[in-house]
Amino acid sequence: MVAYKWKVLAITTIGVFMSSLDGSIVNIAIPSISKDLGTSFEVVQWIPIIYLLVMAVSLIGFGRLSDLKGRKSFFLLGIFFFTLSSFLTTFATSGIIIVIFRAIQGIGSSFIAANAPSMITDIFPREETGKALGINVATIYAGLVIGPVLGGFIVQFSSWRLIFFINVPIGILLIIIGWFKLKKVDQGIKGESFDIRGTVLFGLFLSSLLLALTFTNRVGWLSFEVLLLFIISISSMTFFIYTESKTKYPLIKLSLFRVNRIFSFANFAALLNYIAISGISFLLSIYFQSILGISPAFTALLLLPTAITMAIVAPISGRLSDKYGTRILTTLGMIIMGVGFILSIIVIGFLPLMLIIITQFIVGLGVGFFSSPNNSAIMNAVEPRDHGIAAGTLSTMRVVGQSISVALLSAILINFIPITLLNPILSNPAVITDPLVKMEFTKGMQIALIVSTIICFIAALLSFLRGKRIANQIIVEP
Repeated sequence: MVAYKWKVLAITTIGVFMSSLDGSIVNIAIPSISKDLGTSFEVVQWIPIIYLLVMAVSLIGFGRLSDLKGRKSFFLLGIFFFTLSSFLTTFATSGIIIVIFRAIQGIGSSFIAANAPSMITDIFPREETGKALGINVATIYAGLVIGPVLGGFIVQFSSWRLIFFINVPIGILLIIIGWFKLKKVDQGIKGESFDIRGTVLFGLFLSSLLLALTFTNRVGWLSFEVLLLFIISISSMTFFIYTESKTKYPLIKLSLFRVNRIFSFANFAALLNYIAISGISFLLSIYFQSILGISPAFTALLLLPTAITMAIVAPISGRLSDKYGTRILTTLGMIIMGVGFILSIIVIGFLPLMLIIITQFIVGLGVGFFSSPNNSAIMNAVEPRDHGIAAGTLSTMRVVGQSISVALLSAILINFIPITLLNPILSNPAVITDPLVKMEFTKGMQIALIVSTIICFIAALLSFLRGKRIANQIIVEP
């Protein structure tokens, strides 16, 4: 008979794969959706934005709720919202309707992401946490990379509606299995209240920040709208820190970041990891299609090695971290990622394109070495009562990192290509014939890779300096 802990791992892993896949698969279908429904770019651009925005705002709050009230019911509620909204989106008749359903989908995905790591960490013994989280996190990264791949095949050979419908049978099956197989082993924390004021302030901080980052490549960093959003974000964060320090039962224990160096450094390293890889994957997809004229399906194959390598390496590195600790593995992982980006710069500038497959394998190797041990370090750095907050914080780093990455790397490209020409390229990857535009985009792509390389090495330094765990104890090195 399969042990209960492996049933929990299987159910939660399928759930987070659906969530991460859906966060990336839609982007490549945006032009098809816009054309099929006759929707303007001003509306259709919100289809991917609203999903990440809702997730970012709600993740930590949902994580805290699961700490207080228990995890099973919220996880299954997330699967229900995600599946229902996917089904309804399949029959959408306008871009606005899709945006609304994507917001509901974001709520469901947030419930899933805020509870899955907690459920795994709760049920697995500490000496097996790295291995279990390695399997789980492999599917998160695989979903992020496979999304554009699978989306490219679906858009080229079928309808964009299938992108949403594929979630439905899987979601229904998960709800049935989860209802009967998952036990309500956690009863929550008694006697503590939910911090509504902190949740609102933190949501206002993140939503205004992500909106500002989203609008930068459309209206510029110094536009009135972007500056106003940044001011709102900074003000909200300032009030949030003040109120959390005075609240008896805060949304986030700020002491986790002040005195727990493993928790704070590992989370910031995770943020940098997502900043480094998310935008590059997006820009590579545009580069292959728009600049080199490669079909979406073949573009998908060129990007696939990263996902395959991550899926293989992440469980192995998780198991190694259980035995040898997390610090060296995470440091090595970020260095390998940086080396992969350096080699990508060389391939794009001087070598045959097919060698990009090798660089994608190297990047995937680095992510695989980093992700599982880093997640294990974060989840094991807190008490079981705070697993929901830890999971919510980690998932928030992923969503914020994705948003910052695309905004940052798009800002780099603007220095090479006028924004009036760049926006159509990013939103509708048609083949570019102007040789000057091709050359400038390639230059911008190489600079973006250099920036991502620097970010990788900074994350490697953070990983090395954070401390290490030995024999199930947290030891912070001076």
